[in-house]
Amino acid sequence: MRSTSAILSKIFTQRFYVENTGFFLVLFYVLFGIVNGANLLNYHKGLMLGFLGNYSFLFMVLLLWTAYALKCSGFILKTFQLQGYDFLFPTMGSIHKPARMRLWFVLHTAIYMPVLIYAGIALLVAIQQHYYIPAGLIVLVNIANCIWPLTLYERKLTQPDIIFFTGHLQRWLNQHFTKPPVLFFLYELFTSFPRRIVSVKLVSTSVLWLTFLVMRQGEYFDLRGLQIGVMVSVLVHMQLMVHHRAFDDTYLNFMENLPIKLVTHYGRLIGVYVIMFLPEMMMITVNAYTKTSAMGLVTVFATALSLLILFRTMLFFPKMNPEVHVRYTMVTSFIVLFMILGHYEWPAILLLQVASAIIFFKKYRQYEPYIESDS
Repeated sequence: MRSTSAILSKIFTQRFYVENTGFFLVLFYVLFGIVNGANLLNYHKGLMLGFLGNYSFLFMVLLLWTAYALKCSGFILKTFQLQGYDFLFPTMGSIHKPARMRLWFVLHTAIYMPVLIYAGIALLVAIQQHYYIPAGLIVLVNIANCIWPLTLYERKLTQPDIIFFTGHLQRWLNQHFTKPPVLFFLYELFTSFPRRIVSVKLVSTSVLWLTFLVMRQGEYFDLRGLQIGVMVSVLVHMQLMVHHRAFDDTYLNFMENLPIKLVTHYGRLIGVYVIMFLPEMMMITVNAYTKTSAMGLVTVFATALSLLILFRTMLFFPKMNPEVHVRYTMVTSFIVLFMILGHYEWPAILLLQVASAIIFFKKYRQYEPYIESDS
């Protein structure tokens, strides 16, 4: 059982944290990066006292924790549907039910652990400050968030062909809409992985909203500050890039053999990320068009899209797994950050575009689907 637990931990727990590295980087930025280190403890204590003393605020926090529990359960359920993970059905199905329920509980709580740690600290503060009713609500909601997903996992074993509401949406779209190639991946996200794209977009727009809020409260507007927020927003999209590669590997291999020019393939790649980042560009335009010039907005958009394209083309290198990809994207981000702070935005954009084009045109025809090493 120990070896089974270790294997399942690699499949579910480790993959979850690797694939959601961008999400946790943004979360760390929101919770710790925007606060002076000397005031960090007071900030979080004040935040906890804020939602413990206000039931509306507490309801929002509990709702966010439940949304994270949904993200965790959605990840586990989607893993069963991934190519190469069919063995999970007979493996989990062969385990005695009480032992299997314990495994489900361990796996789920392992990826729900960040919330449990923060909720545990909030619970201690609540007891210390005599907020007993909020403390009881925190305990009940977190116990429920650790238990109710177990029934979904059991249901998935007995009904592996469960189709969510997106199945009906997908059939309707297939009947009424012919997709151009640039929408293939986006269509896949919205119909088969709606929680993933929605969660990424919520976090991404939250980062931008927080960036504008900080500048508004400070009564200033700094284009470089906005670009830093945009860079963090781009990093949130890293898990979608890994998913994009998996989608191309699985479904779009045939396109390499079609008489299509490389420049057309490159244009399709750019189009995917222009459309994907469109909500953020609209949000930036609405909040910044009166505070900066049109050229300033173009600079911000060009920086974001250049980073997105380069980060995606990096995945054309062989043996570029998610962990290595994160390292290279972080190094690139720090270099671009210093260039932005030094007012070298357009040289940075030019370098990013040139690097993206060189990687794509050199590696696209040579690329082979990534296979995780057994070692």
